Amino acid sequence: MPDGSSTPWYDAFSNFYDAALDGTYRAHRQAALTSLAPEPGSTVVDVGCGTGASFALLSEAVGPQGKVIGVDASAGMLRKAGDRVRRAGWTNVELIEITPGRGESQPWAARLGRIDRVQCFLSLSVIPDWERVLDEWLDALSPGGRLVIADVYNEKPGPYARLVELTARADITRRSWQRLEARSKGFELAWQPSSWVLGGQFFVARGDKA
Repeated sequence: MPDGSSTPWYDAFSNFYDAALDGTYRAHRQAALTSLAPEPGSTVVDVGCGTGASFALLSEAVGPQGKVIGVDASAGMLRKAGDRVRRAGWTNVELIEITPGRGESQPWAARLGRIDRVQCFLSLSVIPDWERVLDEWLDALSPGGRLVIADVYNEKPGPYARLVELTARADITRRSWQRLEARSKGFELAWQPSSWVLGGQFFVARGDKA
């Protein structure tokens, strides 16, 4: 979910995002789902959902009585996500476009009712005001709710990692899990096998609403 300055890039990036990265992150999406552990009938918000690459896993997990809400600031990404939803015939997936830089996640969160799970997959490294966004969705969780951050981290990015950052308009030096740890209970952090293709090491962090 990019800011206003990078939204046009993500609109264009949406045209080749899946072809370039779908296979790269498939196993990581499964790891994020395992940590998120959504239950049948629950509501999951996918923050920075992009083209909806996580929807198949999330939609199946919550079942027909549950709901998946994909949130993004890129209209181009959401168009691709909408195409994916229509092709699959999912009736439990809803898409919401949030204007970047407007602080809209809190009003939207208040309107969505019960939120059981929130996933931030490769999004907090892209959102400039990620601390505010993380805090707002944590606050929006219902009692007992869980938030999962799944992202890439590199303390000292080299040339290739900088190229990854440029392509994704991301900052992979952010330790976003630390804010989640400070604001949640039952915190867990798991590091996935490292791959040069990602530009760093992939992590999955989870915390339940304190």
